[in-house]
Amino acid sequence: MAHSDQHSDQHGLQHTGGCHCGEVRYEVRGPLQDAYMCHCNLCRKLHGHVSVYATTGKDDFHLVKDEGLRWYRLSKKTDRGFCKECGSALFWRTIRSKQVSITPGTLDGPSGITTCAQIFCADKGDYYPVDPAIPAYDRDEP
Repeated sequence: MAHSDQHSDQHGLQHTGGCHCGEVRYEVRGPLQDAYMCHCNLCRKLHGHVSVYATTGKDDFHLVKDEGLRWYRLSKKTDRGFCKECGSALFWRTIRSKQVSITPGTLDGPSGITTCAQIFCADKGDYYPVDPAIPAYDRDEP
């Protein structure tokens, strides 16, 4: 996966973001990988449509404000972070992983990333097409 080429400021800050109402704010102080779009049934149920996530290292991810943050245990292996006030979908993580995935729509300003792949296309909804311009996989990435 490619990394964003957005330059860091003097403190290593590359991205800021947060939920709609402002009760959750975060910073990314390292590289943010290009995004994956997921068409699986679970993501569509949680987001109301497909989900998109870009990954960074947990050491590069910092919560600035977390009063609204709630984690929802999706399975024995994964959690989803969202704002309990406005409902914004913010994060996804594998438990005990060294990475966290961020919904790029919650970033402030340009992200410098692209959507590099679509996964679980075999499970996509019947109401929209898969984008032929983005590499697509029936299950997870190859």
